[in-house]
Amino acid sequence: MKKILFAVATLLALSACVKDAMYPNPTVSNISNTVAYYDTDDVTVTATVSAFVDITKVNLVYNIGSAAAKEVAMTAAGNTYTGTIPAAAMGTEVKYYIEAFTDGGSAKSAVGSYKVGEVPVDYTKLKLNELNGNDKFIEIINTGSDPVTLLGVKVFKDTKDVWTGPARILNPGEFLLLYSEDVVVEGGAQEGYDAELVFASGLSAKKAVRVQLQDPKGNDVDDFNLVTVAKTAPASYSRVPDGTGAWCFTDATPGSNNATDSSDPVTGFAE
Repeated sequence: MKKILFAVATLLALSACVKDAMYPNPTVSNISNTVAYYDTDDVTVTATVSAFVDITKVNLVYNIGSAAAKEVAMTAAGNTYTGTIPAAAMGTEVKYYIEAFTDGGSAKSAVGSYKVGEVPVDYTKLKLNELNGNDKFIEIINTGSDPVTLLGVKVFKDTKDVWTGPARILNPGEFLLLYSEDVVVEGGAQEGYDAELVFASGLSAKKAVRVQLQDPKGNDVDDFNLVTVAKTAPASYSRVPDGTGAWCFTDATPGSNNATDSSDPVTGFAE
């Protein structure tokens, strides 16, 4: 009889130990947020939330400037939770944290923050990639590994300011195609083409030309300065390979990778 009672007591004790081992508090980790380049950008916050017990809710709590804190329920995809902070004015500091709940516990993350529009940008990764005086376009490429905001970036043609970048992002490896105001697209002057991507000048395949690409502070990030025309461009002046190579005469490839033949180099650049 004593042995049976001892066995029952042991089982109860083990059951109590197993129950106590179910730690109720969740864990919040791997927190990240997208970048607010402009005052129109919502910011997506993601985090990994895990627990030994069921998670009942996860909230994203944020302060925009000096405004009172607000919270939004985060949605789950497995252990990854996502929430959105609405757009705020340029220069506004936004602070946020994540609070997760289970039936028996809760956890709060450290406070994260960002400032709208305050983003380090490496404009030197923007390069002139193709110039075409026949179809009259200028192609720019982002050669870096990070997105680059184009707001305030400028193109000069023969030292004249002909284009200023709008509030757009050029992603890594992406091309930006600018057409001359003189060009005819789809039956009319820039018909159906985005007016923000039209530069205020012509472009010739038969004349010396200088095209400069500048960052918003007026620093040159690329400079195509052709002072002697050895021959009329049959199609395009193109970098081979894209963004980094020497200028060559190639077939036109607007908005896509340049031709790979570098056997016809362009000469006549300013020293």
